[in-house]
Amino acid sequence: MGRFVRIDKESSPKTVLLNLDLVATVELAPQSDLLSSAGADSRKVYATFLASDKTAIATLHFDSIADANAWVKTHLGVEL
Repeated sequence: MGRFVRIDKESSPKTVLLNLDLVATVELAPQSDLLSSAGADSRKVYATFLASDKTAIATLHFDSIADANAWVKTHLGVEL
């Protein structure tokens, strides 16, 4: 049986289950690289979880790179 994490979407009643067994790569990108923004939001980062064939499985946003690193370490057991 796979390892799943429940992800609640902001501003939406929808919930997603992320199958952690499918994640082969995690890429981090500052929000400013993906969206034209400035100010306090410039510390936010996006983590994209990719399958072994580089298909994006999910993209999550975090308030800081430290939060993203902590989430990945807790759920995937690796440090970025």
